[in-house]
Amino acid sequence: MGTKRKLPFGYKMESGRVVIDSVDRSWVLHLFSRYNMGISIRELTEFMNNTAVSYDPGKPWNKNMVARILADTRYLGDSGFPVLIDTVVFLDAEEKRKKKAPPVQKTDAQTVLRRKCGCRITPHIEHEVLYLLNCLARNPERIATPQTPRGHSQRLDTLKSELEELISQLPVDEIRAREVLREIAAEMYADIDPREYETQRMRRAFQKEDPRSE
Repeated sequence: MGTKRKLPFGYKMESGRVVIDSVDRSWVLHLFSRYNMGISIRELTEFMNNTAVSYDPGKPWNKNMVARILADTRYLGDSGFPVLIDTVVFLDAEEKRKKKAPPVQKTDAQTVLRRKCGCRITPHIEHEVLYLLNCLARNPERIATPQTPRGHSQRLDTLKSELEELISQLPVDEIRAREVLREIAAEMYADIDPREYETQRMRRAFQKEDPRSE
């Protein structure tokens, strides 16, 4: 069960303001100092449990509580909190934590997903994206072009009328008829929704894919 502490360890409310708790501050500095000297988080947790100090009333210290203190940037003055610890001391601890942290192995798919989303990718996001992609791999026809009303081309109607008139008159003005035909083709091409091409392209791509586990 997570902690219900509302303020970081080392602070307290006084007259409606967040201020430094001088007693707890000394313990925060002590934890940073000993950690920077090479004492592990597990050892620090055991040490704190042997004191009369509590992180939360009635709860023993655990490694998450100690780790939370060592990583809390509010001690540097973030979010309007009073500065409690020297920046050099905090960054020294941060560097040691990063060196001890196991490297995160990201797959190519995770790298691409993070690049596309531009944010931290959670397991929930990965699961949802995987589910959607597998749905499309099983049923590519579900990819459809959005149906949006398109304006009628008055220019195309005018060209078609002109072509009919040209053909009805003998001899046919072939040069002008070819010009009108080219204009009609260009007008019809411009009237094609480019999203339809993309819809077909994506359907063909997903038809070649099998459902994945990643």
